[in-house]
Amino acid sequence: MSKPSHLSRRRWLSLLPAAAIHASESALPVLPPEDQSARDAALSALLRRIRAAAAARDCKPLEAMMLSTFRVEFDSGKGPAAFHRYWKAQSTASPLWEVLDRLFSLGGTFYSPSLFAVSYVYTHFPPNLDILGHVVALRQNIPLLAEPRMNAAQLAQVTHAILPLATPLKPPVRIPADQFLEVRHPAAPRAFVLSRDVYSPAAHRAFFEKDPKGRWRWISLACATLAEPPDLYNPKPKPATTTRRSSKR
Repeated sequence: MSKPSHLSRRRWLSLLPAAAIHASESALPVLPPEDQSARDAALSALLRRIRAAAAARDCKPLEAMMLSTFRVEFDSGKGPAAFHRYWKAQSTASPLWEVLDRLFSLGGTFYSPSLFAVSYVYTHFPPNLDILGHVVALRQNIPLLAEPRMNAAQLAQVTHAILPLATPLKPPVRIPADQFLEVRHPAAPRAFVLSRDVYSPAAHRAFFEKDPKGRWRWISLACATLAEPPDLYNPKPKPATTTRRSSKR
């Protein structure tokens, strides 16, 4: 079906049959939501306490759930005290609360019986896709918009699709819920999605570990920080350094 020259792209897309829109969507990979936390009652209870503390904007119970070696991002120290300093969690205006609200609204999966991670967007994201170049639709029938505004024309809908971004994200990835992201879609080569409807596999993820006594502890909260991870097999040589001799006065 060729586009008539007198029709705008938006008008032409609106005339496409619904079957054509849905057929083109099938070309995109999908990542359905998953939450395995109910398999372990103690883990489920811990996650509920985290959600409750985040909803109350109360950092003290959060810090009590952390290991002493809790990792704060990948390069911002360890432990509850470092967490407190980095996030300034004593303030209800801290960006931490939106991060936790979004992250812990999503399910997670087990790596092993004693290691669990949130979110499933990170744990089950296809390894052959760029984590900075894609986002995942979190629910059914998410609208793709012709323009980055709420009342823009709707071009198509996606359900749990992995959407390529027009411009890859830059780490550290922290996307406010009220922004728009430009994405690519077979039925709408240029479209926008509201950021609260999607999540990035490079955004924040949390890990939990069960000790030999069966107690779950929170061990990290971090997002991807390197656009190009180091090559561990061919490390770059360190630049030569010179040492100054100190003189006594």
